[in-house]
Amino acid sequence: MFGLLGPNGSGKSTTFKIAVGLLRPSDGRVSINGKAPGTLAARRATGFLPEDSTLLPFLSALETLKLHGALAGLSRTDATRKANELLERVDLLHAAKRRVKGFSKGMQRRLGIASVLIADPEVFILDEPTSGLDPLGAVLVKDLIGELRAKGKGILISSHLLGELENVCDRVAFLNKGKLLNEGTLEDLLREKEVHELRVSPPDSEAIKALEELARERGLKIVRSGSPMRSLEAFYISVLGKKDDTP
Repeated sequence: MFGLLGPNGSGKSTTFKIAVGLLRPSDGRVSINGKAPGTLAARRATGFLPEDSTLLPFLSALETLKLHGALAGLSRTDATRKANELLERVDLLHAAKRRVKGFSKGMQRRLGIASVLIADPEVFILDEPTSGLDPLGAVLVKDLIGELRAKGKGILISSHLLGELENVCDRVAFLNKGKLLNEGTLEDLLREKEVHELRVSPPDSEAIKALEELARERGLKIVRSGSPMRSLEAFYISVLGKKDDTP
């Protein structure tokens, strides 16, 4: 799983469009499973989610997925079955017969992701997949991406939310103005080798005091000591993520 990071205009979406054959590169080359972008073999192997979902507004959610299933070569029976399974997976089964034009941006995004999943391709190219989603929707999408990764799918992804890529990517690259600035594994890029973090549980005050005294005796500087903070996302999920509490 490979993440592209960079500010607006850095070249992330352009890279994706080149990879799926919508644009031609001025230099270099791209291949999908050894095939040139835009060829039938490359298209069949790829699921592309653009930054802005291009859904047909007059179709219902179920009709949208059945259409994408038909385009992927599924039989009518298989397309209907997979469409219903995916609508349930992205929490849209209750809106299966509603027209897309009445969907919120977040609902459209989840439907767009489902439309990419229905063909079960080998490679996924996802441009800002959690754009417009609330925290619960973003977690749902990250879980889906994690499942794809566990199945051995190839995933190329971009996001402005750095925490999303940090949680799921094996490698990342930093782009700016079309140039590659840095690239590597998260372990290589993010590991702070100058400090060591020790987390203990339960927080026994006497034991912690003794550990701090030992550290000072050994000439170590205590950079930080105290109860860690949960992320706002983690707390949001703990409060609102229980389905039993959902009206």
